[in-house]
Amino acid sequence: MADINADWSADSNDAIHISLVTPSVGGTTSIHTFNPKFTYSIFGDEESIFGYQGLKINLKYNASDMRPGLQITYNKKFKAVGDIEPTDLKAVLEPFLPKTAFEKSSVFESNISAIPADWHPPGELFRTIEIGGETFEIWKGNLSDPFVQQTIKRIQILVPFFIEGGTLLDLDESEDDLGRWTVFFLYQKKQSTATFFEKSSSYIFTGFSTVYRYYMYTPTTPPQSPNGDKIAPEFTLPVDGVSFDTLPCRSRISQFMILPPFQSGGKGSIFYNAIFDYLYDDPYTREITVEDPNEAFDDLRDINDFARLRKDARFQQLKLNSGLKIKPKGPAPTKLFDTKAYEEIRAQMKIAPRQFARVHEMYLLSLIPQSVKQAPLHEDEEETSKKSLPPPNKEDEHIYHLWQLLVKQRLYRHNKDALAQLDRGERIDKLNETLMGVEVDYGRLIETVNERSEKQKAIEIGKGKGILNGEWKEGSCRRRRRGRCLGALEFTDDIKECFKMYSRFCIQMNEGGNEEKGEWMNGNVNRRDERDERG
Repeated sequence: MADINADWSADSNDAIHISLVTPSVGGTTSIHTFNPKFTYSIFGDEESIFGYQGLKINLKYNASDMRPGLQITYNKKFKAVGDIEPTDLKAVLEPFLPKTAFEKSSVFESNISAIPADWHPPGELFRTIEIGGETFEIWKGNLSDPFVQQTIKRIQILVPFFIEGGTLLDLDESEDDLGRWTVFFLYQKKQSTATFFEKSSSYIFTGFSTVYRYYMYTPTTPPQSPNGDKIAPEFTLPVDGVSFDTLPCRSRISQFMILPPFQSGGKGSIFYNAIFDYLYDDPYTREITVEDPNEAFDDLRDINDFARLRKDARFQQLKLNSGLKIKPKGPAPTKLFDTKAYEEIRAQMKIAPRQFARVHEMYLLSLIPQSVKQAPLHEDEEETSKKSLPPPNKEDEHIYHLWQLLVKQRLYRHNKDALAQLDRGERIDKLNETLMGVEVDYGRLIETVNERSEKQKAIEIGKGKGILNGEWKEGSCRRRRRGRCLGALEFTDDIKECFKMYSRFCIQMNEGGNEEKGEWMNGNVNRRDERDERG
């Protein structure tokens, strides 16, 4: 049986080829071809397809409207023996693709050739951007729009392909529920001179993101009925005569994807910032959140939120109270900064509490001289020498200790139940270890933002070329990432797993770590999971 599996099994990640194509004389021309990153949610945990030799699954997408066409070829197919049968590829893929994807190749080619030259993406044009001499457009629509919904149906298989744990949207919900979804499409707009290509659309699909609006309850003070009128204790949405679009909401970024061929040049950062700008300007959005982001999206979000906030004059005033004293024994000080101003600015910036706290900590750390902080780790040396730095003064050291206390307090609150199971000495040790990891991770992100800022300044004064607005590539800074377990207690509620993660982090630090190149910016959220980020 093992020999049969070896001879007749194919790696599903390698067997599937995704192509963006345009119509051409005699068929199609491929612009980009790439493989999926994950297929376990479709073909099982082993990501293996049984029953074929020389298997190729070609999923072609018309580069503009993303109409799919599926072609399956193989050299040999396994003949069923009892219960052992080859994988029914059509049956497996049908839940993830529209019926039109299974039509003959000639029908697919004919349909995409018929698309008019003036075709444009669904929804309305939200923003036009120039990136490195290329033009990109962001289009915005609502999932209740049939054309937006059609595009989502066509591309939904890309969610499990490129977002770990990604789930499909439920498109069979009511129109009111679908109306809560805002969809953003990122397109490259080409200026082509080819005679045949002029007859087809000049748009090339680059990525997309979805945002869901949750009703956000805002308690009133004083009570809603000062005249004593009785108020019904319960009501059900939607309320007759009241549109959900006019109610206060928490807007959550759901799926966020940039296709592999376009994951460079800062497109993900620019796309994220455009979505943030839209939600920030929306008068009904009270808070912008992201649910279940992966590690790379965490980085992208942290970097861009930090770059945004540190330029805000109000945010810059949220500094630590240097007048506080830390006693060797007794309760630790709690009012480390102006909490009232802090909360007012957080609400104005519409950033979720935990994310705002992390960016605030990052900003405060960036103000502390390097001579005081722990030495950063670099890929070409174990530790940066402090001999060339000016000696630390007592005031800077005091601010640094206040910063450490601030982070420890947040980490403790976030993991209170898990830490309560440990002895006092163990709690202190684990908090100190996690604090070190958080500081290293913050330092990496701060350095990335600083490098990006310096490059942008060089461009603005004519020392560089191209547009670097929002540019970020994972691994661009010298301080490479050594694993997201850097803040172990912060990222899981299982304290034992935290300690294991931190041990692996230390091993990675000693061995040089492992890093995936490229700008992976895919993140997914299951809308049904309504956990918030109140940390």
